[in-house]
Amino acid sequence: MSTIVIFTIIAIVAPIVGAFLSLLLKKWSAVRDIFSVSSIGISAIAAIVVFGLYDGSPIDSTVNWLNWSVTSVQTGVYLDSLSVLMGLIVSVLSMLIAFFSLEYMGEDKHKPRYWFFIQLFVGGMLLLVFASDMIFLFLGWELVGLCSCFLIGHFYMKKGEEGEKPAKSGIKALIMTGIGDVGLLAFLAWAYTQNNNVLINDPANNFDVAPGIGIVMSILLVLAPITKSAQFPLQSWLSSGDTVDVDAMQGPTTVSALIHAATMVKAGVYLVARFSPIWDVQAFYTILMVVAGISTVLAAIGALVSTDLKRVLAYSTISQLSYMFLAFTIRTDEGLFAGQMHLFSHSIFKALLFLSAGAIIHSVAEERDMKKMGGLRKDLPWIYGFMMAGALGLIGLPILTNGGFSKELIITAAFNEGNWFIFVLTVLTAFLTALYAARMFFMIFHGKNRGVKVHKPKYIMRITLGILAVLVVVTGFLIEGPLHNLFSGHADPYELIRDFKVVPFISAFGAIILGVGLAFLLYGKGQTEVSFIEDNKMMKACREIVANGYYIDHLYNLIIIKPIFWIGKQLSFLKTGKINWNMLLGSAVAIVAIAVLVMVMV
Repeated sequence: MSTIVIFTIIAIVAPIVGAFLSLLLKKWSAVRDIFSVSSIGISAIAAIVVFGLYDGSPIDSTVNWLNWSVTSVQTGVYLDSLSVLMGLIVSVLSMLIAFFSLEYMGEDKHKPRYWFFIQLFVGGMLLLVFASDMIFLFLGWELVGLCSCFLIGHFYMKKGEEGEKPAKSGIKALIMTGIGDVGLLAFLAWAYTQNNNVLINDPANNFDVAPGIGIVMSILLVLAPITKSAQFPLQSWLSSGDTVDVDAMQGPTTVSALIHAATMVKAGVYLVARFSPIWDVQAFYTILMVVAGISTVLAAIGALVSTDLKRVLAYSTISQLSYMFLAFTIRTDEGLFAGQMHLFSHSIFKALLFLSAGAIIHSVAEERDMKKMGGLRKDLPWIYGFMMAGALGLIGLPILTNGGFSKELIITAAFNEGNWFIFVLTVLTAFLTALYAARMFFMIFHGKNRGVKVHKPKYIMRITLGILAVLVVVTGFLIEGPLHNLFSGHADPYELIRDFKVVPFISAFGAIILGVGLAFLLYGKGQTEVSFIEDNKMMKACREIVANGYYIDHLYNLIIIKPIFWIGKQLSFLKTGKINWNMLLGSAVAIVAIAVLVMVMV
C-alpha cells in the first residue's frame, strides 16, 4: 500500500475513531474538547500530506472484499484532482471550525454529543469524497445526512419553542434530503445491474442506455444534488420562510458553517462533478440547469429580503451552489474547471462569513435580527475587517479575492460557449449578490447601534477568522502555484485565467459596482427599510411572499403533510402495540416494495 493511500485512510478514519473515543472522555471536558479538535486536526494534516504527495495522476486503490460466484465487490480510495481538492477543503475548514467551537460552544452543556457528531460528520464526508465505489460513497452520503439531523437539532433539550424548533428542523432536514437519498440509491442499484460492479471510475463501465431509461435514471440521479444542496423547490430545509422558521439555521452557527462551507450541501456539488465524466445523458444536465437557474435568482432575492443574519447567508449559499451547478452544465473543460474553482473559493469565504456571523451573534446575546444591530464596527472592529473580507469574496471582487477569480471564470465559460441563458443568469445574480451582501454589511456595521449590548469575542474566534480572511485573499493567486496539481486535469487551466475577455469582465465588474452602489444609496447609513417599498402595496406584498420562503412550506403542508397525517389517522387501527404484529406488517410492506422495485428494474 502506497504512502499516499495510507495517509488518505488516516484522513478518513481519524475523526470517525475520534468520535467514539471522545465519548470516553466525558468526565474530563477540557481534555475531550482538545482531543476532538485534535482528531480533526490529524485528518487535516493527513489531507495536506496527500495534497503534497499528489502529482496530478489519478490513483485507484481497490481491493476485493466480497467474492461471489457471479460477481465480486471491490472497494478502496480513489484520488484525482477532485477528491484531493474536496478532501483538503473538508478537513482543513472542519479543523478551523472545530477550533472556533472551543470558544463558541464553551458554555454548552451538551458538548459530548456535539463533538461526537461533528467528528462523525467530518469522517462521513471524507468517506464520501475518497470512496472509489458506490457502496462507501452512499454510506458516507448517509452518514453526513444523519449527523446533520442531530447537529441541526442540537438545542432540542431547551424548553418550549426554543427546543421544539431545532428538533423539527433536524427531522425536516433528514426527511427532505432523504428524497434525494432514495433517488441516488435507486440509480446506484441500476448502475450495478448495468456494469456488474460498484466502482465509480471503472473504464469498463457502460451507461449507453435507451432514451427513456436515461431520462428516468437522470431524474433519480438529479434528485440527490437538488435535495442535498437545497435547490428549488426543495430548499426550505436549509432556509425557510420567516413564518415557518424551521430550518438548518436552528443549529449552532458553527454547525451552519460546517454544513455550508465544508460538508453536506457541498456533497451534492461533488456528486455532479464526480459523475459528469461518466454520465453523458443530456436530460440530466438540462434538468439541473433549469433548477439551478431558478434557484440562483430566487435564493438571491430571498437573501435580499431576509433580516435574519444566518438566513441571509443560507440563501446566499443556495444561490452560490446554483452557480456551481450552472458551471457544470456548460459541459466543457472550462466549465468544469470554473465550477470546481468556485466550489473551492466559496468554501473559504462562506466559512469566514458564517463564523463571523457566529462571532457577532455570540457578542450580542444570540440576537440574529439585523434590524436590531447597526453601528457594530465601533465595538467589533476586528470582526468588521474579517467580515468585509468575506463579503468581498462573496461579491467576487476581481483580482483581490478568490471569489473574484472563480465567479468571473464561470461567466467567461458561459460567454465562450455561447450559453446566453447561463451568462445572463450569472451576471444578474452577480448584481443581486453584491446588493444583498453590501446590504447585510451596512445594516450590521454602519449607522447607529439600535439597542444590542455588545461583549467582544476572545482570541480563539479572532485567530480563526484571521486565518480564513487571509485565505480568501491569497488562495486566488495560488492557482498557478501550490494548487497546480488540483486543477491540472483540465485543459490549460492557467490559460483560462489569463485569457482576458472584455465582455465577461465588464459585465461581472459592472454588476458588482451597480449592486454595491445601489446598496450604499439604500442602506449605507445603516437604514433597515426602503421607503419606496414600504409605500407601495404591490412591492410590499411581493416582499412578504419572498420573506415567507415563497410559501413553499405552506404548500407542502397543504398537499403532503396534512394528507399523510389524515391517512395515518385512518390507519391507526393497525397500531395494536404488539411488536410481533408490527414486525410482521413492516416486513410485508418491505417485501412488496422490493418486489415492485425489482419488476420496475427488470
